[in-house]
Amino acid sequence: MSGLDAPRHAVAVARHARALGYQYVYTVRPSHGCADPVGFALGLAAGLGVVALVIYDLAHVDYRPARVCDDFDLETACPPRTWSRVAASAHTVERAAGQ
Repeated sequence: MSGLDAPRHAVAVARHARALGYQYVYTVRPSHGCADPVGFALGLAAGLGVVALVIYDLAHVDYRPARVCDDFDLETACPPRTWSRVAASAHTVERAAGQ
C-alpha cells in the first residue's frame, strides 16, 4: 500500500504507537498479491492478542475502519485519530448497566 513511502510510513506508525503508550510489536507487510491484506493483518493481530492496530492512514484498511473495530481499537498516524473497538464499547455498556 505504501509503496516507496513504506519506510517513512513504518517509522511514523511506530512513533505514533509509542507516543500513545502502546508497545509497538511489528509492522505487517503482506506479500505482494495477497488477496486480502486487511484480513491477513487482522488474523495476525488476533493470533498475537493485540488490543490495537496502528496504521498510517485509512487507505491501509480500504477506508473501512469498522472492519477493524469489530475486534480492535484502531489508530491512524496521519491524521492522528482513534476509533474504539465496538466489542469493548458494548461490554462497557453491559457492565455499566449491571452495576
